[in-house]
Amino acid sequence: MEDTASRGIQAFIADVTERGGKAVRLTHSRRNPVQVWGDDGQSRIVRVRSKLSGDWQARKQDESLDDDDTGSQFWVFVDLASEPHEFFVVPSAEVADDIRAEVDLWMMDTPGRTRTGHHAIPLSRVAHGRGRWDLLGLSGAKDPSLYSDAQRAKTAEVLHADALARTNARKKPAKAAALLDEVIDTRLEVVADFEGYRLVGRFDSDTHSLEIVRGPMQGRRFPDPTTAASAVASHISGDVETHDGWSFWRTEQGERIDLRQSSI
Repeated sequence: MEDTASRGIQAFIADVTERGGKAVRLTHSRRNPVQVWGDDGQSRIVRVRSKLSGDWQARKQDESLDDDDTGSQFWVFVDLASEPHEFFVVPSAEVADDIRAEVDLWMMDTPGRTRTGHHAIPLSRVAHGRGRWDLLGLSGAKDPSLYSDAQRAKTAEVLHADALARTNARKKPAKAAALLDEVIDTRLEVVADFEGYRLVGRFDSDTHSLEIVRGPMQGRRFPDPTTAASAVASHISGDVETHDGWSFWRTEQGERIDLRQSSI
């Protein structure tokens, strides 16, 4: 099944084309950048966020334009649940300022939090960008004849192949896990749940290294739990994640422990 991100990008490219512009998905970042050429002849980079229900999802780190490796000038929020689909165009600087203000309030609510992790963006915060195609140098009127069935099929094919490649990249052979089960391992078994994935690791109390034995990045060994937690979380989310590994991992029984004391 085609993922939500790819569906949103396909819908966005179709609308841009039907409005007399051109759009191409860029592959240098996993933040779903698309390059758009308006009928004014100018090129713009946009980040596309899509949803089928609920809120759009961003990262708290998006409060800083310095962390945006896409170089975007705009965000486009796609509501796939609407028929026809709705698009909300908001300048990247405005999105960053809005997220920063919300994160500031979130940090004030509970001191000690870190400015990382998911950040939900409800409709109320982007509603003013509904149908602002003019920001992208595009017409408000559509001409469906500009986007042929062949173009639609080609776009869907490319986006599907991209989504499949990203999914396969997360999968690791099960054989390695089976072999590990046959060996007596004295390392401490730890687990973590992140974005629907159950991660299982083995922590060496002597060296503090941690190896992921089941889940995304299976077979990868890291010098410490924090490096492991940040790496696997970034791999799953497709964005830069920073986590404290000493609290990210826990025992199978659900006990959160300080792994630094596990050898005592």
